[in-house]
Amino acid sequence: MKITLVLVCFSFIFCPAFSQSTFDKSLNEVSADIAGKLSQKNKKKIVVLYVTDINKAQTSTGKYMADIISVNIVNDQGNFEVFDRENLSGIVEAKKMIAEGYIDANKAKELGRILSVDAIIIGNYTVLTTTLKLTLKALDVNSGFVIAATMKDLPITADAGSLLGITVGTGDNNTNKGFNNRPLNTNENYNNPETVNKKCENENTGDFCFENRTRTNMTVEIKEDRNSRAAAFMTLEINQTQCAYNLNARNYIYSFVSGTGGLLLGKGQILIEKCKSKTFVIK
Repeated sequence: MKITLVLVCFSFIFCPAFSQSTFDKSLNEVSADIAGKLSQKNKKKIVVLYVTDINKAQTSTGKYMADIISVNIVNDQGNFEVFDRENLSGIVEAKKMIAEGYIDANKAKELGRILSVDAIIIGNYTVLTTTLKLTLKALDVNSGFVIAATMKDLPITADAGSLLGITVGTGDNNTNKGFNNRPLNTNENYNNPETVNKKCENENTGDFCFENRTRTNMTVEIKEDRNSRAAAFMTLEINQTQCAYNLNARNYIYSFVSGTGGLLLGKGQILIEKCKSKTFVIK
């Protein structure tokens, strides 16, 4: 099946807040790096897939970065032909393989055949304290092997923070440092999205649950910041799970306190995501 390659033409009009930002300049640099390495390999026909977060989830942040990378490579002096990723929606085989997640060697070969490209660029990112670490890899569609790779720390500016869904600041007021649309750590898991309020899209709300796997009863408090009133408060007995429903989608701080002596057992930060439900397992 032969697919016509088209040049991707995106406009910065859709993302005016990021135009010429240091975040974008860093994206330009990492794009130029991977483009230069592909040019040396004489790989001119490529497709840039969604950049995913560290948990392989597709986010608006990853889509934005993939779009900018595509634009930069199109405009590169290497005379690349870039397949328009938006056209994948009309190619059932390709869409299915990408939706399955991990692109292995066999999938890379098959996608290369379907899309008539030489290389496939994939990537992932991790949000750190003040930077977003972006990793890009180019897979050869003939072998499925990685033939080019690059990595860069992108500065999290205020504009970049708005895309990531975090507030960029300093000191104790910066209660959401290092968060994006992904679980906080291995203690967090996504629940069935069908359990979330059907009005969540319009109301910008989500749910969050805590599961107590410790050997002590405790109370859990969720607040927008340390000076605000509790947005949710629950008592957890051993092996019990309780949830806070319809919380505004944003970052919160939490604390676990012993139910007997009032001893602080733990504290941290969580992100309530719109139309999603999470469970934090307290171990």
